[in-house]
Amino acid sequence: MPTLEHVCKRLFSDTSWFMKCIVGALLLAVPIAHFFAFGYLYELADRARRGEAFELPEWEDWKRLFVHGVAAFFIFLVLGLLPIALAWFLTLPLRLLAFGALVYLPMVPAVMLALPLTAAGLYQYQRREEYADAFRPWVLLAMLKATKGYFWVPTLAMVGFLGVGYPLMTFTLFVGFAASWTFYIAFFRHIEQSRRQPNRV
Repeated sequence: MPTLEHVCKRLFSDTSWFMKCIVGALLLAVPIAHFFAFGYLYELADRARRGEAFELPEWEDWKRLFVHGVAAFFIFLVLGLLPIALAWFLTLPLRLLAFGALVYLPMVPAVMLALPLTAAGLYQYQRREEYADAFRPWVLLAMLKATKGYFWVPTLAMVGFLGVGYPLMTFTLFVGFAASWTFYIAFFRHIEQSRRQPNRV
């Protein structure tokens, strides 16, 4: 079973990992160019889904990166950012009650589910590259349920990492996405493979 520690050690063991992530961070900071960064993350997730080694690929085939980046960003927008935005709007009436930081409690579930939900949608999309596969709610919920309590570990790590690396926001985001999405995708694959084991002769 993959662990976040194992995934991070393998991803960032390459001596060139820092420069590869710097490229991703710079692209992530520029509108339109950010699609290339998401395409790179898409490629990383796809390799994990196929069971390949946890390694940061080279920056190449930019046309493919852009096309896949548009798909990955759209899935992230719908399954990751949209729930957080909706939860944020729910906090607006609560601010009139002067509850302090407690008004942000409605955002906690959305923040906790944003990364694994996006990864689950991406995992389903990569099977046939059909958007309909990425947004089947019952399938996505079943995937999250199958991960039991493991889905919150990378999210908490991401929140802590963002807090520590706030001054280097795009670099922190890119590294966090790379590690968390790779872990989630690898975990989903592990569950899928383990369910097939009893059926083998």
